Amino acid sequence: MKDEFCPCGSGLRQALCCAADMTLWPSQEAAALLDDKAAEATKFFNEKKYSEAEALALKILDAVPNQRAALRVLFEIRNAQKRTKAADALGARLARLPGPPALRALANGQYAQYLVAQGRHAEALPFAAEAVKAAPKAAQAQHVLGVVFTETGAVLAGERHYRRALALLGAEDGMVLGNLAWNLKLQGRLSEAEALYAKALALRPDNLRGTGGLAQVVFTKGERARADAMLDEALARWPQDRMLRLLKIMAHLACQRPREALEQLGPPESQMPPELLARGRAFMQLGQMQEAISAIATARTMQRERTGLVYQPEALRAQVEQFKAYFTGDRVRPLPRAQTGGFTPVVLLGFPRAGSSLLEQLLAQIPGFAPGDEAAPVAALTQAAAGLLGGEYPECLDQMLVGEAEHALERLRDMYESSRHAMGLARPGVRFITDRAASNVWHLGLIKLLYPEAPVIHVLRHPYDLVLSNIAQDRKLEGNAQAGLPGLARYFTLQAEMIRHYRGQLTLRYLPVRYEDLVADPVAVVRRVLDFIGVKAQLPPDFAANAAPVAEPLPAHFAGREAVHGRAAWRFKPYRAALPNLFSEVAPILDPWVRELGYEEQGA
Repeated sequence: MKDEFCPCGSGLRQALCCAADMTLWPSQEAAALLDDKAAEATKFFNEKKYSEAEALALKILDAVPNQRAALRVLFEIRNAQKRTKAADALGARLARLPGPPALRALANGQYAQYLVAQGRHAEALPFAAEAVKAAPKAAQAQHVLGVVFTETGAVLAGERHYRRALALLGAEDGMVLGNLAWNLKLQGRLSEAEALYAKALALRPDNLRGTGGLAQVVFTKGERARADAMLDEALARWPQDRMLRLLKIMAHLACQRPREALEQLGPPESQMPPELLARGRAFMQLGQMQEAISAIATARTMQRERTGLVYQPEALRAQVEQFKAYFTGDRVRPLPRAQTGGFTPVVLLGFPRAGSSLLEQLLAQIPGFAPGDEAAPVAALTQAAAGLLGGEYPECLDQMLVGEAEHALERLRDMYESSRHAMGLARPGVRFITDRAASNVWHLGLIKLLYPEAPVIHVLRHPYDLVLSNIAQDRKLEGNAQAGLPGLARYFTLQAEMIRHYRGQLTLRYLPVRYEDLVADPVAVVRRVLDFIGVKAQLPPDFAANAAPVAEPLPAHFAGREAVHGRAAWRFKPYRAALPNLFSEVAPILDPWVRELGYEEQGA
């Protein structure tokens, strides 16, 4: 079997590829005996004699499967051929070869960039980190690690590595400055981001991504006319750029300009999934249901056919079962609790598109509150807990019952709070910082240990509206739940079951509020939330207009801030009436939750 060609498609025999025992490979000194032949293969590649380069590389690797230069040539060829499975196997193998730090840094850094180019940032993390460990003074390695951390949500770590890259370069670099600006934009530090984008674009006026990023910063600051003008000017310069055009379309949709969005999109025949989803949202705003669903369905079909996008809940289910087994009243009750910190996190739960962002925007107008959005989530502390206590999370929490390990909670809470200090959220006058991290739904057990009295506000919305709203969004969800309505319904069920478990086992300060009530009477609902938290505050006169100035840092979702309205409440009803088959697959999954959440009593 091992003499057959490897199924990864590398062109090597299985015994010398994915089924190889790397401990039996020749030493690097022995592999170096073929350096001259490998140099010849590299020369062929550089001269674009790809057939000759491939044939010679395969011949070399058949004799010495860890010949570094030949392996690189074959990786580059398979990558150019878009044979992803083979390129993955070859690139990872090249990165893991032993050798001098400079060679390891180069191999790991290049493979990390290969993964980043495909949007596979989480997979790129160990390779980008290894490149920095091997060459900590390499600016490019620091820059790539900054990209990876930023795109995986570790924005403070990303900022540190961007700044190290700039320090190592010893000069301002337009690309690094632009990426650092985007990082600061994600942190809500909009004024700093705008200033950095200005520097970056002065150095590299042709930086399309930087131009789009600056427009997004300006839009988030509320200067919509200025952002529109920036995008118009950029599109006049680069009329064929799809990224800039999509940003303009998203601005139209955020401003409730669906006809302008459709005009900008043009005919649907050549549109990619993100554009088709935007098309669907535009038709939703116009109330053209059949056209909306048709565009969305086409986008999801394309994603399934081209990328294999399907709902993959296995890892989530395993996590849910593990957390349910550990976080029971009997097991959690004896564990220590952290002491009260300098501020109180207000945990905002809500399935995506439930309205937790709207509640955060409204609370941010009230003195003493700061919007934390999804910055530095509690989920990131689970790895730190495993390191501090030893063992797998959450079982490692049992170690807190022994000796001095109970102080681990204070260290974990310090990590959580220090990130909010670093981002300027925990500032004088702030008593409450909202935490809207989507992963909080899984980590209420750890939140209870860190902040026993933290209020948990759960924004509910009719389950049918949730799946309808999410299916139109160009947003990746856990387990690829966005792949279709059934996946969204099952993802909702996993979250709802997790919350039900925690509520049954832990004594949470829990308050459910309905999105439908929030948009119907925002003043009444927010007053109820404030009473629950224990805050006496006078609401601004134009509170429901959602336009009061809010100090930075400012989360990205504030870009779409507008006066509270009820346009999206009960949106599913006309769809269910006009397209009766639309919800047929999800009804058996969601109807029990419709009843449990009390929506059936409202005739919905």
